[in-house]
Amino acid sequence: MALVVAAGLLVGYGARAGNGCTSGHGVCGLGRRSPRSLAAVLVFMTTGALAAQVLRPLLLGGAS
Repeated sequence: MALVVAAGLLVGYGARAGNGCTSGHGVCGLGRRSPRSLAAVLVFMTTGALAAQVLRPLLLGGAS
């Protein structure tokens, strides 16, 4: 439960720091061809992919 709460707080902080949520930047921002939204989406996707690669083995005990 603590992990879920921490994850929720991090998502809220990220949305606040990024001046919008991931879907807002991805759908509306990219649709407007906003360079700022493109940068935000690239950062979101890269961070998510890296986190998945690092955390998956830790949480699943080394299983792939």
